[in-house]
Amino acid sequence: MRQQIEVNDRAQVLDESIKRLEYVNKKLASLLAEKEALTQTIIDAIGHDYEGERTYRVGLRKITCKTPMIFSLDKKKYESNEVYVPEEFNPIEHSVSYKLNKKLCEEYLSSAPESARNALLELITKKPGKPSVSITDAV
Repeated sequence: MRQQIEVNDRAQVLDESIKRLEYVNKKLASLLAEKEALTQTIIDAIGHDYEGERTYRVGLRKITCKTPMIFSLDKKKYESNEVYVPEEFNPIEHSVSYKLNKKLCEEYLSSAPESARNALLELITKKPGKPSVSITDAV
C-alpha cells in the first residue's frame, strides 16, 4: 500500500529519501565491487582454474566455485554466410522469439474492436513491474 504524504511534508520526505537512496546506491556499488574481489580471491586461493562448477571442502565449509564461459554468436556474420560451418559441426540452433510492442499493446487494448481486444486479453498479461528511481544532478 502506498504511503500518503502530506503536501507540506513532501519536500522534506523527498529530500531525505533522495539522500538516503543515493547513499544506499553508492554503498551497493561498493559492496558489489568488494564481493567480486573476494570471489576472485577465494577462487584463486582454492586453485579453481577451469571452466564449470566444482565444490571444495575447506575446513567445515563446502565452497562451490562456478566459472562459466559465455558463448555469443556474431549473428550478422553468421546470417551473411561470410563464414561457412559444415553442417555436421554446426552448434548453432535457429530459434524464433516474439516481442510485444508496448505502445501498440496499449493502443489496441483500448481502441481495437471488442473481438480483437478479447483475443489480445487472452494472450497478453499486463502487470506492474519493479519500480525504480534514478537520481542525477540537474547541472
